[in-house]
Amino acid sequence: MVTAPTADADALQSLDEIRERVDYDGESLFSDNEQLRFDELLVRLERESRGIFVTLWGDETPLTETDRVDEKRATYDAAMLMPYPVTDVTEVETKQSQADDWETLDPRWYDWTPHRLILAERPSNLAHRRHGNPLTRTAGRATWRDICTNIRVTYDRGFGDDAPNDVKSIQIALINRMLRHLRQEQTVAAASPEDFAGVASEFDDVVTDAIRERIADVTSPGGATMSV
Repeated sequence: MVTAPTADADALQSLDEIRERVDYDGESLFSDNEQLRFDELLVRLERESRGIFVTLWGDETPLTETDRVDEKRATYDAAMLMPYPVTDVTEVETKQSQADDWETLDPRWYDWTPHRLILAERPSNLAHRRHGNPLTRTAGRATWRDICTNIRVTYDRGFGDDAPNDVKSIQIALINRMLRHLRQEQTVAAASPEDFAGVASEFDDVVTDAIRERIADVTSPGGATMSV
């Protein structure tokens, strides 16, 4: 009995999604066992295109990380940049000095976005809130350095199986370019999926400037580096 292939747990999208969105089908590439061989090929190309995406993404993986723990020095900002995309913050701990023990911070003291950990708006211990001028009020806002010297954050991040549509679209563009490259090979109809293992090595044929720009747009933190 032949078992139909399935994408692995780290796949950015399912085999069904990929099959429906690519520009090719089994009959355009194979002369026998078309659907099975095509699905095997798509599973392989999903993995290879994901590898390309991760490589171009940067230092941080876009794949799922659960209960990741980062320790940071507090800065004179109310917004602390985190590795995108943050999906949940489960605990924030602080130290008043290097010699102190970690203390759990009340969740009412902070908020988070996919890019940042944000100290809840409150006046600095060194300034009084002034209600008339928003610029003055912001200048008097507490920063992380006002409340601690070090921060330890436990959080979840990454796309997992819930990648946004623009990421899925980029992956489909990569897979389509791989398929187009294979289709141009004269021997593709007689080849087996194992023969396609080196597709991703044709990096320059697969990754265009437009695809690089699309990945850069997804990974950019936008205003996340701004002080609050």
